Order: sequence, then C-alpha cells, then structure tokens
Amino acid sequence: MKKAIQSAVIFSALTSSIYGFDYKVNGQVQNWSKFGFNNDKINTTEGKYPTDSFSVLTASLGINLDLGAGFSAGATGTIGGIVFDNTRFQGDGNIIYNPNGLAYNYFGFWPGKDYRSPSTARTTRNYVLQNLYIGYTYDKYIEAKIGRFSVPGDWLSGYIQGVSLQSYAVPYTRIWAFTTVKRASVGGKWLKDFKYMNQNIPVDNGKGFYVYAAGADFKRDNFIAQGYLYAQDSRFIAPGFHLGYDTNPEFKSEGFRSKTEILFLYMRVVGPALSKNTAYNNYDARINPDSQVVGKGGESLMIRQRFDIGKYNIGAILYKNFGNPNEFLTPYGDPIGFDNYDNTVYDSAAWNNIFRRDAISGFLFGGGTYTKLSWMVIGRITYSKRADEQAVAVNVDYKFPWNITAGVKVEWYNNTTFAGYTLGSGKATTILNKTISQDRSYASTYISYNF
Repeated sequence: MKKAIQSAVIFSALTSSIYGFDYKVNGQVQNWSKFGFNNDKINTTEGKYPTDSFSVLTASLGINLDLGAGFSAGATGTIGGIVFDNTRFQGDGNIIYNPNGLAYNYFGFWPGKDYRSPSTARTTRNYVLQNLYIGYTYDKYIEAKIGRFSVPGDWLSGYIQGVSLQSYAVPYTRIWAFTTVKRASVGGKWLKDFKYMNQNIPVDNGKGFYVYAAGADFKRDNFIAQGYLYAQDSRFIAPGFHLGYDTNPEFKSEGFRSKTEILFLYMRVVGPALSKNTAYNNYDARINPDSQVVGKGGESLMIRQRFDIGKYNIGAILYKNFGNPNEFLTPYGDPIGFDNYDNTVYDSAAWNNIFRRDAISGFLFGGGTYTKLSWMVIGRITYSKRADEQAVAVNVDYKFPWNITAGVKVEWYNNTTFAGYTLGSGKATTILNKTISQDRSYASTYISYNF
C-alpha cells in the first residue's frame, strides 16, 4: 500500500505540473478471461491435472509530456484484480490443493523486493507503475531514456527499469543499446511488477544482475539485417542476428507481398549459472535426479515465411532448439509472436514446450481482414524430449465504435508429457511414472476500451 501511495503522489506531481507543456493523456479498461475445457479431478498418482480458468480486470492511465528543448517524460500506471479463479476449487474430490488459487502466477505475482519472499495468492501486488521515465532527443543523433519504459526486441521485450540509447546518425541504420536490472509484465492476462531476472538464490543469495543489450538494425529497400548481443553478469552471453527480405515493404493490403525472415541466437551460459537448477523442468527427474541444472546453453534457429495477397495472408514458421538456449532470455520475450504461455498453470507456469531443450516446432497460419473484422487460424506441432504437443487455434477480433475492441480465441490443444518429468504445483506435484496425454484446449476472450 505504501508503494501505491508513493506512485500516486509521483503521478499527481507530474499531472499537476503540465501547465505550459504539450501533453497527451491515454488509458484503457480491459477484461481478459480464459476458460479451460478439461475440468477433471487432480490425480497425483497418475499425473492428471485440469486446465485452469480465470478472469482478470485492469484499468490503466498514462500521460506523455513534451517538455521542450528535446526533453520528454511519461508516466503510466495499471491496477486490477482477479475476477474469478477456478483453481481455488480444484482437487481430488477430498482435498482442495490450492484453496487460495493459482491465477496469481499470471496476475499479481510478487516475491518481494529481493525475490526471496514466498509468492502466494495472499501476497499479490495488483498494481504497477510500468512507465515513469525522462527522455531526451537531439535530432537523429541520439534518443535517450532513463527510468521505466518499454523496449522492442526479438528475445527480450516489454517493460524494463534502466537506461536506453539509440541513434539514427548512420544512414539506413538504427544503433541501440539498453541495460536493465528488472522487468515487468503488463497486458492481457499479465500483471507482474518489476523484479529481478534469472535469480539464483542458492548460489549467489538471490542477487540481481544487470542485463545488457546492444545491436544495429539496417533497413534499405527490400532488405533488413539486424545484429545484436544480449548478456547478463554471472549468467550468459548471447549473440544473434535477424535477416529478412520483403518484396513489398510499403504493403497496404493491396497486391502481393512475400516476407522471409531468419532469426538465430547463440546462448552461452557462464559462471554460477552453470550450476543453477532449471526453472522449466527440462530434464528427466527420474533418470537424472542430480542433473537438473540449466547446462551450457545452445542455439535457436527460426525461419518464418509469410505471403500476403490483398487482405489475406498465409505463412509458416520452423523453430528449432539445439540444446537448452531459451531458459534465461526467451521467457522475457517471444520471437515467434504467438502466445507461448497457453498451457495449464499446473505445467511449468503455463509455458508450453516450444522453447524446451532440443525442441522442434512447425507452424502453419493464415488469416485476413474484412472491414473491422480480423481473423487468423494457427496450427502447431511440437516435438521435444519433455513433451509433444499439437494445437489448432482460431482467433477473431472486431473493432467496435467508441474505441472498443473485442476478441475471442478457441484452441484445441493436446499435450503428451513423457515419463520422468514433473507436472503439478505445490503440494500436488508428480514425477510421472508413465507417459500421459491430456487435453489443454481452452477459449479466451477480451474486451477493451481505449482513450
């Protein structure tokens, strides 16, 4: 509550001093819901777990200020709550395993400032000040920000707390860099306040280490070429690139367009992180009970091809992991662009198996737009050492008058987890003694009003 009061005071101070400056106020009210189709009882002996259902409501308010002389500032805060959470009632018929619910893993998760406090449904933080920054721009030569703000990126994106720099002084090129020690997740089903990334409490007492990133993005005519480097003290170093060819960069839903992209990331784990336990259950606990560490890293390769014909599109994605390259970076971004946390909360906090050790995934997608209606169909097959998955999803979105947008997603989703891996949460956790297939199908909805 003290943090909320402090945030409100800061926000009020900013909004009360805007006289004489250009400013824009924006906001959003949104409801996001998920309805899981598998509501079977929990059976820890066989490793059977239901799919979670929950709903959240959020409200955001922000202001952007032009202070003159190249300076700018911004502040945005979000507050909300969980409307319902069916995991509060899920059990084996005699025992309710999580009477306070598990939806806090998406919304309100808060392990304390040092990440060492237990995070439960009773310790949630249901507000966040995700934007609070001062910026400076000098022509095309430099753009700088300090504070809290969002950053784009293939492998790490979202709201960070730190410093960023970028420049367009080199023709056709954006040179950029940022450093951060904390990151937040805000939007849709997510609300997680700023916290350290990649904690390793047993080895270094939970100390937070800075993440550094730098790169250059070159765009000219039909070509794009991006090179970048991500690194974190005592954790990893990860260079990569993003190459692309676009036959029609100015495409506006008329004519034909072909866009080809290749993304690559090399992840090398270093120092104390080599002995860090994997947070994503990537190894067979039955065969290797003492070998649950992250490992040395690996490589990720993604190839994406998309064709646009007028208002319609079709495409495919191939994503392949060699080793375990996604543990420290990819959970904080998503190079694919589709929701990768659509599993059940009883399975690795809902992270699906696309980014697992040695996984390979194939996607087919297609969609289109008609006036204010847009739709997309996505099919996915994933093979990994931990689990295989098959999924088909249909997304429909519609833009109503008065700045209201709504959408629905229906997904058929089968998950087959192999013997020796872990499912469950808290007291209801199982090391599987046999391979098990379970239905993870669900429907999700959202409706938002923006101003």
